[in-house]
Amino acid sequence: MRTASLLAIAGVAFIVWGLDPARVAAGSDGSITAVNGSVTAAPGKTYDTLSTVNGAVHVGSGVTANEAKTVNGHIEIEKDAKVGNASTVNGSLRIGEGATIEHEASTVNGGLSVGKRSHVGGDVSTVSGGIELEGAEVGGSLTTRNGNIELTDGAHVRGNIHIKKKNDSGWNWGKDEPLKVHICSTCVVDGELRFERAVELRVDEGAKIGKVIGDEVTRR
Repeated sequence: MRTASLLAIAGVAFIVWGLDPARVAAGSDGSITAVNGSVTAAPGKTYDTLSTVNGAVHVGSGVTANEAKTVNGHIEIEKDAKVGNASTVNGSLRIGEGATIEHEASTVNGGLSVGKRSHVGGDVSTVSGGIELEGAEVGGSLTTRNGNIELTDGAHVRGNIHIKKKNDSGWNWGKDEPLKVHICSTCVVDGELRFERAVELRVDEGAKIGKVIGDEVTRR
């Protein structure tokens, strides 16, 4: 009888784990992973990897984690959290006030925003999305292919700003409008601004930037 009861309990635990692995793992520190479902890291806790395939990743305030990643979903990192790398393929990435990304922050199809007093040690990159820095510091470069770039409130980029040329894939997504790049009066870009496609560049008086490189740059 005792053996049968233990087997029944184990069977129920196995079923629960299969249905919602993220929820089961969320009660303890370590890695939280899922396939179909969102992942939530409790505020103030320490984790290794926070990952899912089809779902969002929510990193609570004050969390420390080596990595936050998803394939189909957004990532939200709340204030004062500290993450090694943050990446998504199809989704946006929002880094809250005072948060730290030690290495890189990236997305492929989605926008990327970094809040006040936040710091990214490496590059900030996206392909089909815009980048917004609001009083944040980036130790590497900003890179995009199909998105606008906005620097406000004293944002500081220690590397370059690079807008790559569009892919020559044969797809026609409509009129090829110039991308917009705005650098505020208290913002700084230490490196060069390299544009490989048409760009409308607005640099407010007082801003400090490096060399501007590009054949299709319109200054506003």
